[in-house]
This record gives sequence, C-alpha cells and structure tokens, in this order.
Amino acid sequence: MTPMTDSFASLWANRLRQNQGIRSLMEDLGQVTGHTDEILLGGGNPAHIPEAEEIFAACFQTLANDPNLTSLLGDYQAPIGNDRFRSLAAEYLSPHLGTKLTKDNIAFFNGSQNAYSYLLNIHSGKMTDGSFKKILLPIVPEYIGYADQTIEADTFFANAPEVIPTGNHRFRYGFNKENFDLSNIGCVVMSRPTNPTGNILPIEDIQWIEERTKKKSIPLLVDLAYGNPFPNLIASEEPITYSEGRTLSLSFSKIGLPGVRLGIIISNPDTIETLSSYAAVGNLAVGNLGVYLMEILFRKNILPDLAKNVLRPFYEKKLELALSIFEAEFKKLGVEYEIHDPLGGFFLWIRFPNLSISNHKLYHLCKDKRLFIVSGHYFFPGLNSDFSHTKECIRLTYCRKEEELARGAHILAEIVASHQAKSK
Repeated sequence: MTPMTDSFASLWANRLRQNQGIRSLMEDLGQVTGHTDEILLGGGNPAHIPEAEEIFAACFQTLANDPNLTSLLGDYQAPIGNDRFRSLAAEYLSPHLGTKLTKDNIAFFNGSQNAYSYLLNIHSGKMTDGSFKKILLPIVPEYIGYADQTIEADTFFANAPEVIPTGNHRFRYGFNKENFDLSNIGCVVMSRPTNPTGNILPIEDIQWIEERTKKKSIPLLVDLAYGNPFPNLIASEEPITYSEGRTLSLSFSKIGLPGVRLGIIISNPDTIETLSSYAAVGNLAVGNLGVYLMEILFRKNILPDLAKNVLRPFYEKKLELALSIFEAEFKKLGVEYEIHDPLGGFFLWIRFPNLSISNHKLYHLCKDKRLFIVSGHYFFPGLNSDFSHTKECIRLTYCRKEEELARGAHILAEIVASHQAKSK
C-alpha cells in the first residue's frame, strides 16, 4: 500500500497504512465469501463448540429476561467499567490469580487488543525525562497484533530465541538469557501461551526476567488470552499469578466469545488510573454486553468447568487430529518440515526449510487457491539479527472442521513440495 500524500497526514497514519500483519489477517477473515471452497486456516477465531455455545445461549436468555435490560442497552458504563462489575471481577479473580485484588486493580476494555494499544503506548516512546523507551519482547516469534500499536516508530526490540530440537520433525523456542538487555526498555511483553507457536515460557524463566526488571522498575506485561484462568489451555504448565510489577490481561474471545469484545486488565492502581484516562478519550466507555455476561459467568462459576471439561478436551483432540492430517500429507509428498511443540493455544507453527520462496510468497500462492494461512514474517517485530525462521515459518489454526483441515493440508503440501529444494 502506498503512503498517503496528503500533507495533513501524520507519520503515524502513513505507517498504519503500510503492510500490517494484523490488518491482513483480520481482512482475510472478514472478506471471505462463505463459499465451500474457502479454507480458513489463517485467523484466531475459536472453534464453534456446541456444548459451550449452549451455555452462552442460556446466559443470553438470562440477560434478555433481566429487568435491567434497558440499562444494558441504554446506559453508558464508566470508561473502564462501573465499580460494581470491577469489584465483582476482583473478588472472583483473586483466588485464581493467587492474591487479594480490589476494583482498583481491574479495568475492562473492548477486547485485550484494545487494552494493549494503550498499555504499549503508556510504557514506550518519548518519556517525560526526554529519554526514549522501547518495548522488549524476551522471546520471538510473538503475537502479530502488537507490532503496529505504538504511535512512535521503532519501539520494539526483540530477543532472538534458542532453537531446541525436541524430536522427529519437532522443535521449540527457548528463552535466550545471553542476549537479554534492558537498556532503554520501558516494558517487557509476552503472551503465555505464546501466539503464534503455542510455546509456554516456564515460570523459572519468567522469575529470572522479573529479578532484573524489578531492579529497574520495568513492568512485565503478560497476555493470557489463551492461558489461565480461562480458557486455561496450558497443558500441565504452572499457571501465572498476579504480583506487583506485573500487568496481566485476560480475554473472553478464546473461551468462545470473540464477538463480545471483552478484555480484563489486572494491574497496579496507578496503571489502572492511567488506562481509565486513555479509555475515556479513545472509547468513552467499555461496552455493556461483555461485563453483563461476565457477571453471570462469574457468579455461577461457569468458566472453570467449561475450561476443564469442554474447551481443553476439545482442543486437545483437535490438535491431535490436525497433526495427524498435516504430517500425513507432508510425508506423502516428501515435504521437509518442522513443527513447534504446540503446548497451548489454537495454532500450528510450521517451518519449511529449503524453501525457494519466502513465507509471504507462500501465503499468496495459498490464497490464490483459497487457502488462508498467515505468513510467519509478521511475528518478529524488533528482531535485528538474521534468523532464517523469519522467512521459513507459517502459522495456521487447527480449530476448523476435519474436512477443511484435510483440504488445506493437501493444498499446502502440494505448493511447498513444488518450491522446496530437497536436502541431500
């Protein structure tokens, strides 16, 4: 996309109009026609799970019969939510996050993506003392939606990972302590499980990072969209708790409610106060539907059982199915590949060594065949070192139906096989 030529356009506006991964991903989701030949393996939409949707439908029916429906539809919330809902969330989340929270630790937003657009700008860019602070990603690849959220350019600095073989056609990324540098850093940001790879950074590594960030009063932001306490897709890994110096974000999207757009931020009162000012300017108020649904889900304590007995078993079976389908197609066509150990989340992160084309070109060739994937080059903001995975990896979701996964695997394998030089 060409930059705007209007002299009134800001540098930020021109940067926003350039090639954004998150915009490409969401437009692919929104512009599909619904034809049966389209294979949607690119987005982060959760699966439609009948057992979960029955629960959500019952919650909606409760709201429809509520005498306060007129308030839900006709009244504004406060910018980050009314005190009643914030107090409820604090009380409910306290035992799940291992601490005593109050409403002053809670802010609601229209999705956690919305909240991060504020959080990242609070902690980066030009500071009041004249310094310029960057955002450190301690391990990449990392979430595609962070990269374009800051008003200032060149705000990300990424720590290159270690690549650890874990088995036949398997690897994982490890946290590289040797290159960890907090110089000119305003905050440290990670998702857990990591989107796109499904990696789950061990608690020991997080503690090692915090030993250093706390000495410099640098906040640690942990995105728990796929993590604990819901949907809790973290296998047997230790859950994250809240403590001073951490800012946690939760989302209703991955429990199966992406259209509701509710994100919950847990942080210190000063950060929450600043977020309230941002929210008033940017949104006026958080939407009502999400917090009213949250009240039902929290008061009835629905989410722990939903996560344990519905969501986790469903996605574990989906993962096993997807791995068997893709690996069979790759083997059949002689494709060289490696898959990151998928410990959590909704995605397969696949590396194709010896590609004669870039992963971005591969994305376009797949799209020509109505197969939607995501090119991996978008997931490395701020990485200055030469790392082959930036050009060799893709992300795809395994949340789709078996027939769709099978057609997608076949098309992908055919295209990769025709553009891959076999190693001797």
